[in-house]
Amino acid sequence: MTKTRFSHAACDHASTKAARAKCRKEMRGEAVAASTPKPVAVTPTKKKDPRKVTAKPAAVETTPESAPAQPETPAAAGPVEITPDTWRDHKDKAALVHINGVAEPFAAQCITGWSIKFLQFTDSEGKRQRIPASTVERVTI
Repeated sequence: MTKTRFSHAACDHASTKAARAKCRKEMRGEAVAASTPKPVAVTPTKKKDPRKVTAKPAAVETTPESAPAQPETPAAAGPVEITPDTWRDHKDKAALVHINGVAEPFAAQCITGWSIKFLQFTDSEGKRQRIPASTVERVTI
């Protein structure tokens, strides 16, 4: 009934517009109900109890030769280079903005944006600064 034409010639309702609309609505409801898939009963799977231990790991004897090497303590971290691609990872950190031709770098409280044209940052006094990205030599933390 949903996509096919239907004739009311065999129906015994009144031949009014409202009666025909009511008949079509009822026929559509029956067709939709017949076309919907029947619900399938699903049995729930039994979850494993995380408190139960199924098997204990085997004890491994370690000798000095087979002992895992202790990771070395990393050396003091040098300045981290910030690029236009990675500035969002460091946007809440203080940074130094090195400008071409300027001896002393700007001290930035945080970087607020870096596009193809501009580098935006908040300086140490809390003022927003916007400089051309082509003049930026590098930005470090």
